[in-house]
Amino acid sequence: MSVLSTKFTALRRTARIDQPACVTAVIMSGLVLLGWALNIESFKRILPTMVAMNPITAVAFILLSISLWLSQSENARQRSFLIAKVCAGLIILIGLLKLSEILFGWTLGVDQILFTDKLVVDPTGQPNHMAPNTALNFLLLGCALLFLDKKPWHGFYISDALILISIFDSLIPIIGYLYGTKLLYGIGHFIPMALPTAIIFLLLGIGVLFARPGRGLTVPVLDKGISGVMVRRLLPAVIGFPIIIGWLRLRGQQLNFYDNELGVALMVVAHILLFTTLVWWNSFLLFRLDAKRRQAEVQLHELTLTDDLTGLRNRRGFFLLAEQELKLALNSRMGIVLWCIYADLDGLKKINDRLGHEFGSRAIVQTAEILKTTFRGSDLTARLGGDEFAVLAVSNTLDGGNLLLERLQSNVISFNVREQLPYRLSLSVGLMRVDTSRITTVDYLLKEADQAMYENKRSKKSGQELKLTLSN
Repeated sequence: MSVLSTKFTALRRTARIDQPACVTAVIMSGLVLLGWALNIESFKRILPTMVAMNPITAVAFILLSISLWLSQSENARQRSFLIAKVCAGLIILIGLLKLSEILFGWTLGVDQILFTDKLVVDPTGQPNHMAPNTALNFLLLGCALLFLDKKPWHGFYISDALILISIFDSLIPIIGYLYGTKLLYGIGHFIPMALPTAIIFLLLGIGVLFARPGRGLTVPVLDKGISGVMVRRLLPAVIGFPIIIGWLRLRGQQLNFYDNELGVALMVVAHILLFTTLVWWNSFLLFRLDAKRRQAEVQLHELTLTDDLTGLRNRRGFFLLAEQELKLALNSRMGIVLWCIYADLDGLKKINDRLGHEFGSRAIVQTAEILKTTFRGSDLTARLGGDEFAVLAVSNTLDGGNLLLERLQSNVISFNVREQLPYRLSLSVGLMRVDTSRITTVDYLLKEADQAMYENKRSKKSGQELKLTLSN
């Protein structure tokens, strides 16, 4: 099964089109055969003045339904596959024999096999035969089922083209019956296509088209994205509303509500209003979907730049946003001074070993909260990984870095006094004033700040108190 077919399997399960089409076709065809057998006219034709469905046409519909039903899966068993192809071949044979009879004047009688005596006399005054467009549709749909799994040629499926012609050839007679125009459902002196025949052809044509969901013409219809929504909303309206408007226009003229010129004008205006409404409605729909898509993209982008544990920026987010800050800092006319603070949580391994990793993770989160409290929301605060943090802060004074470190030290001390935890938070911190004439990359900036942090860590290991190292 193709990747696209797999993608649309769930949607197909919730909206099977081929199965209801097969069941409906078999029921209607069975009623027609029952009507011929028991002389029930309402089963053979919808109204007494309409053309009755030929009994061989009903049999061909049953064969077509069986072939479609057994062709629903590309991985059907060999026996089912063979039966489906045999039924499709019989349908093609029926269509070819009838078309040959019509084109070459042969007397083959393929449509006179069943109920021969009853076919001669018909209330319409015409012997009941299979219509030319009926035979053509059988040929088209039979070939479509036969070539259903044939590999595409340059992405084009021959079965899709045959199905579309059949659907179009079925829709025209339905419109002809709706409008009362025989030229649309009859060909010359031949018997017209019966209305039930046209309806079943339309149902089975759509069913064959969706026998392979997720490929060919069904891709945009079943797509869950914007294109799918647009097609499913617009296609029924584009097909249905012009038919309804045309019928209303014709009916109004028949009732002498207006003359031909006014009727045409009203129909044109109605089409303009209809399609304008559809365009605007669809544009608003696409706008809302596009807005949701952009919002989802922003949220996804934020997730890729955010540390899951602390909610700070992660290493990727810090590098990406810090690059932008460095570019802004190159413009010294604003008098902005950038400070890079590199902080390392002391004794994290001891906390993990003595109290467990849950307490270690809690210590990391608490350190992040202290950093959030210390620095402004406009400053770039990130967890680079493990127990390492970095801050890129903005100050308007050359002494702003020392003030930031004093505030950070004060917040750490206040936290330890306030919380009284089984461990005490301690940070080794390196401070780096960003000299844009010398430092041009974030990687180089972090190396300088990291070196300053390690000097602070070494001084603490030598027994000195917490020392905040300033490096220029």
